[in-house]
Amino acid sequence: MEIFARTLINGLLLGGVYGLIVLGVVVVAKATRVVNLAYGGILLLSIYLFWWLVDSRGLAVPIALLLMVVFDVLLGILIDRFFMGPLIGRREAEMISFIGTVILGSFVLVGFVYLLFGAVPRSMPKVLPSGSLQWGGISVSSTWVCAAAVGLLMFVVFSLYFRFSKNGLAMRCVAEDTVLSQSLGINVRRTFRYAWIVGTLSAGVAGILLGSMFALNGSLGDFAMMRALPILLLAGITSLRGAFVGALLVGLTESLCGTYVDPHVAGFREVVPFVMILVVLMILPNGLFQKRPVARI
Repeated sequence: MEIFARTLINGLLLGGVYGLIVLGVVVVAKATRVVNLAYGGILLLSIYLFWWLVDSRGLAVPIALLLMVVFDVLLGILIDRFFMGPLIGRREAEMISFIGTVILGSFVLVGFVYLLFGAVPRSMPKVLPSGSLQWGGISVSSTWVCAAAVGLLMFVVFSLYFRFSKNGLAMRCVAEDTVLSQSLGINVRRTFRYAWIVGTLSAGVAGILLGSMFALNGSLGDFAMMRALPILLLAGITSLRGAFVGALLVGLTESLCGTYVDPHVAGFREVVPFVMILVVLMILPNGLFQKRPVARI
């Protein structure tokens, strides 16, 4: 029972971090109808920049974090202004954007990481406390607890911003109809820019958390995307609530399979999220929480 309880707790903590990872993709998709497959490259570039500022330049961790946030904001603005902005209004813009984000993240940004930093395993600067916490005789990593707490807090903040702030409401309106939003006086270009800023910021924070929980290496961005994609398809690409629930489900399933199945079938925990996708999509093609589109005549 102790092993089972620790496995459940670790799965929930892992799901909390996965929720922040998928948030950046959901917000961009919800506001701009573009599936941001550049997320992994943004995450990798942000975390290696943070490492370089602390390890090579000798900056304090808070200053390095602040500079990384500024970099992510500027990166979001640049992606929107020079990469995604020209595609607005073009035919087949969604397909072009989809392919473009793959090229941007998997080749351009990752290529910059390899050119500038080498993308070899590095020693992650200490951001979160180490050690373990004892709860009811169960030992849990302090790093994982703090990472999950930060991930959950950021998810709640971004969700409230998206739901109640003026800019968040504008994003929801633009996601429904860009032409109607413009007729109502909403600046669609600025709304898209805010969505990309949220997406890049969440990638930077998620990179810090993943690097603290696991290791800083060149595959961290791919790892993030391989967890984000099953959650997106499982929950529905534009559902914030579904993203959080899907992240918890994937985290729990991965943790349980890692404890009870991997000793008998090595590597099964890496495959099980995609098995979940196939099962869910065969029953619910729109995902667990995705609303069916309604055509009004």
